[in-house]
Amino acid sequence: MRAILSILSFFLLMGSVPAMAQDAEPEPIILTEIVSASAGKVYRAVEKSMAEVGCPKPQAFTRPDETLDDGLLKGKWVSEYCMLQEGTDSVKAYIKKYSELPRIRGGIWTTCRVQYTFNIKEVEEGKSKIILRAQMSGYEEFITQSTHFWPSNGILERAMMARLLANISASNK
Repeated sequence: MRAILSILSFFLLMGSVPAMAQDAEPEPIILTEIVSASAGKVYRAVEKSMAEVGCPKPQAFTRPDETLDDGLLKGKWVSEYCMLQEGTDSVKAYIKKYSELPRIRGGIWTTCRVQYTFNIKEVEEGKSKIILRAQMSGYEEFITQSTHFWPSNGILERAMMARLLANISASNK
């Protein structure tokens, strides 16, 4: 009886090992800043920053003129998918630079894009909180023939946040 229990527990343990050995999906990078500017100024700085990187039209937006229950403003900007690189010869290098390359054996990537999401919320009169997320995507044409989505490594988010903060401080002068 003891031998049977030992064998059973061995096989149960072995069955769970592959699940533990699988790579964990990378966590998305979320940047948060509190700035001394109204939600309206922050929103205008987001518009300017997105125009500077060549992605001026949002996919969805909410202007910060809607008040919350406590009378503070909130807004949101979700960019279109901004093209970083196209063409089979250079896309893979861009994906590797800004994220971990999705594992598709023999995959041929033809596009590399990023989508930014800005959440703006007034925390008190004259101060706003900015939450920034980015998501990478690309089209793989050889194996899956579909678009894939994955988190970035934070380089693009940090560069965008620095650009946004510079535009906010320039508007405060």
